[in-house]
Amino acid sequence: MTDKKATDDLVSMFMNFGKDMKLPTPDLEAIVERHKKNLLALDTAAKTAGSGASSILAKQREMVQEALDEISAMAEKVKGGTDPQSLMAAQTEFAKRSFEKAIQNTSEIAELAQKSSTDAFKVLQQNMQETLEEARKAMTGQGKK
Repeated sequence: MTDKKATDDLVSMFMNFGKDMKLPTPDLEAIVERHKKNLLALDTAAKTAGSGASSILAKQREMVQEALDEISAMAEKVKGGTDPQSLMAAQTEFAKRSFEKAIQNTSEIAELAQKSSTDAFKVLQQNMQETLEEARKAMTGQGKK
């Protein structure tokens, strides 16, 4: 086990080293405040991403409902006892509409996902820029009030 006294002496040695070298002392309040801002930015980015995921889920639910409605309509047509040629034309039209809708839906989901990711990233990017600016000011002595 390490001796508590030896550890204290080591810490004191480093603290005295910093004082002897006349190194600037860190502004602990500013550091704590920056960490609070970092956590807030992470929370905001997570909420933004979560909101985007909810939007995607709602859109997917809407898409499934539309598909079920179209399938039901197609089934009603088939029950009606139409001639084979009309049935084949209806099935072809249904397949064509389904394919076009699938492409449109995929595009919309991709756009929602991209927007959500971009918005969450912008929150983090803005926070990083503020952090770097505060660090620059602290290093050049401009941060002191």
